Amino acid sequence: MASLFERDTSTIGTVVGLLAVGIALFGSTALGWEWGASGQPVAFVVGAIFALAAGWVVLRNYRD
Repeated sequence: MASLFERDTSTIGTVVGLLAVGIALFGSTALGWEWGASGQPVAFVVGAIFALAAGWVVLRNYRD
């Protein structure tokens, strides 16, 4: 059983992180998303999806 504090070498975790950064950069520069602003549900939904995906990766690695 893995510990929560061990280094994650998961390819899925890396891909999820890179996708989150890429979408955040594209959204803020090309689409004008403001991550702390009200009335911007797309930014919130994207952030929530990637937070759930990262949590899933952590739980999956912890369980193995």
